[in-house]
Amino acid sequence: MIDETAQALDSADARMIVDALWSSWPMVATLSPADLGMDDSAERLIDFIKAFQDLGDAGLIIFEAFVVGPAGPRVIDAALTARGRALLGARMNPQPAVVTQLAS
Repeated sequence: MIDETAQALDSADARMIVDALWSSWPMVATLSPADLGMDDSAERLIDFIKAFQDLGDAGLIIFEAFVVGPAGPRVIDAALTARGRALLGARMNPQPAVVTQLAS
């Protein structure tokens, strides 16, 4: 049996994406390879796309749109899922801010 979650986090690129989304939580983020410090070679652009696809397939992230155009790939309004935050919570430090309701 293949553990999709562990496999999705195998690459350094996936860990960079998760770190970026963890630090922006609870806000969504629009990310491009340049935002993660990746160069714009064809191989690295493919790595960026593959990392997002693997994380999405494992249920760790969601995103509104994935755009590939002349400026390269971009992921629009990406965020960690509740499952992703729960699974990654033990390894991430500091914990993201917890949104609480102050009045009912």
